[in-house]
Amino acid sequence: MRLPLLRTCLFAPLLLLLSACGPEDPSGGDPFLQHQNDRRQAENASATQAGFMPPPELVQSMSKAADEAKNLAEIVLLQPQGTQAFQQYQRGLLHLLASRQSGLKITSEDAKGSGSSQIAQLVAAVKRKPAAILLDPVDGTDFSAALADAAGAGVRVIGLSARAEGCPVVIHCDPAAIGAAAARLALEALQRKAQDEGRSEVTGRVVQLRGPETSRESDAITTGFETGLHAQPGVILVHDAPTDGTRLPTFFRLAEAFNIQKQFDVIYLHDDAAATETARFTTEHKIRETTLIIGTGGLPGPTNGMELLRLGEIDADIARPPLVDLAFSLVLKQRAEPSFVPKERYTIPPVAVTPKNHAEFSRTRAFELPAL
Repeated sequence: MRLPLLRTCLFAPLLLLLSACGPEDPSGGDPFLQHQNDRRQAENASATQAGFMPPPELVQSMSKAADEAKNLAEIVLLQPQGTQAFQQYQRGLLHLLASRQSGLKITSEDAKGSGSSQIAQLVAAVKRKPAAILLDPVDGTDFSAALADAAGAGVRVIGLSARAEGCPVVIHCDPAAIGAAAARLALEALQRKAQDEGRSEVTGRVVQLRGPETSRESDAITTGFETGLHAQPGVILVHDAPTDGTRLPTFFRLAEAFNIQKQFDVIYLHDDAAATETARFTTEHKIRETTLIIGTGGLPGPTNGMELLRLGEIDADIARPPLVDLAFSLVLKQRAEPSFVPKERYTIPPVAVTPKNHAEFSRTRAFELPAL
C-alpha cells in the first residue's frame, strides 16, 4: 500500500557548538572590544568628564552606516503566528531575497494570533511609509479601516492569503486545491491497491487530522479533500478530527480512530508537524506498512516534510508554495516601473510530492508561478 521509499542517503555537514570561558578582563585582550568598552563608558559620563574621543575614522564609518540604514527602502512583513514552520520559512526566504538586492531592508512583525495586535502593527507600519507591506492576516480580523488609511497614504499592501480581504493585491494558494491534491493521491493509491487485488471497485477507509478547530484555512482544505474523495463512493472518511500537530493531541486523535476502526488505508495530515507521531503510532500498532500517510507542508529542513518523506515517515506530501517570492517580485517591478498595475489576485497551485519526484523537487522547489 505504501509508496516506494526514497533510498538515497543525504549527508549534511556536522555543526559544532563551541563554548569557552572568557578571562576576567571584559575585553579579553581584544583592542577593538576594549575600544568599545571605553566608548560605552564615555557615553555614560558627562562630556567634561569623559576624556575619551573615538578615532575619527570610526565616527565617520558609523555615521555612514547609520545614514545608509535610514535610506533603505523598507518592506514590512506582518505574520499571524511567526513560530509556525511555514511562517518561519516565509520570513527567512524574504530576508534571503532582500539580501540579494541593494537598498532594501525587511522588518517582520509577529501578531502571535492576535487580530488587534496585527491591526496596530499595520497602522504603525503605514505611518512609516514603507515600500510595501505584506499582510498575512490573523483569521477573522477586519482590516478595512487600516487598509483605507494605507491606500490614502499611497502605501502598497499585498495580501498573502485569500483571507486578506480588502487588500488591493492578493497572492495565495487555494486551500481547497491543497485538499484536492491530497484526495487525488489517496484515490490513485487505493485504485492501484484494488487493481493489485483484482477488484473492480475502489474502496478504502480514510482518516483526516485537520488543523486547529478555528482555522478557516483548515476548513477549506477539508472541503477540497472531502469533495475529491467523493469521486469514488467506496472510499469513506471514517474519522475526521482537529489537532494542533503536537504529539499528545495527535496521539489522542489517532487512538480514537484506531479504537473504532482498527484498520485504515490512508491518513491525511493538514500539517507535517503531526507526521512523526503518526508514523510512530501506526508502527507500534503494526499498520504502518498498510497505511498511506500524506502530509501537508513540503518544507525543507531536518524536521519538515521533505526530510520526513525521505525518511519514510510519510509517503507523500502536498507542498504549499511560499508566497513572499512572488510578492517580492511585484514590489521590485512596481519600484522599477511606477506605471505598472498588478493584478488583483495571483494564485499559486500546490505541488504533490512523492518518492518519484522528491529529489527533483527538493533540488529546485519549482512551483508554477503566474505571470506578473
